[in-house]
Amino acid sequence: MKTTTQKYLKKIGIVIGSIIIVMLIFDLILLPLYVSGTELNVPNVVGMQKDKAIELLEDLDLVPIIQTARFDDKMKKDYVLFQKPLSKSLVKEGRRIYLTISGGDPKLEMPSLMNKSIRDAKITIERAGLKLGSIDSVDSELPIYTVVGQSITEGTDVSKGTLVNIRVSIGPQIGMIRVPNILGRSLSEAESILQVNSLFIGKISYIYSPTLLPNTIVDQVPAESNLIPIGDSISVVLTQSKLIDN
Repeated sequence: MKTTTQKYLKKIGIVIGSIIIVMLIFDLILLPLYVSGTELNVPNVVGMQKDKAIELLEDLDLVPIIQTARFDDKMKKDYVLFQKPLSKSLVKEGRRIYLTISGGDPKLEMPSLMNKSIRDAKITIERAGLKLGSIDSVDSELPIYTVVGQSITEGTDVSKGTLVNIRVSIGPQIGMIRVPNILGRSLSEAESILQVNSLFIGKISYIYSPTLLPNTIVDQVPAESNLIPIGDSISVVLTQSKLIDN
């Protein structure tokens, strides 16, 4: 029994002795090394370009750590938004300095303004974080004051506050009409369609086609949807089943 107790006390003594030795090493060697390390004030790198901020910190034997970029419409992209520790904080050489970098303006998706009224288009633009620019008027068969064009295509990535110009309809031009599609029609069918629209067949050209019926229209000038004066003519190209000898 006495022998067991002695062994137990011996083990306790070894553990206590080890702890004392570790504490002495820390107190006499490690702690003085840490305390004697060079202290310096953290410089202010907020507002600096990222690479320049990194270079400055590394020159002072500090360790810059780049964190996830954050969008900010007031700070240029790749400039330092925040730092931790703050500037003038007293730190040791080798201390990590955490930097939050600006991702620049948040990107917005351009909405569609087509066929909207001017009022609805303005509301859509402002809700998207954009601004309405100039409003130009154009002839169109769409209802008056309907948006028929926008300066930035739908779905394009844009910055907040970007100006968007629009074009609106003032109705069709007086005395003008939009060209109908007569491709694939026979000559007689095309003449009937054009007459309804106060237009006429103009110059007729021919092209050989072994597959299409003779007198089928395969081309027209002006093309479909062009605006031309009422009473104007449409030139056409018709098919024929025989080659013309030169």
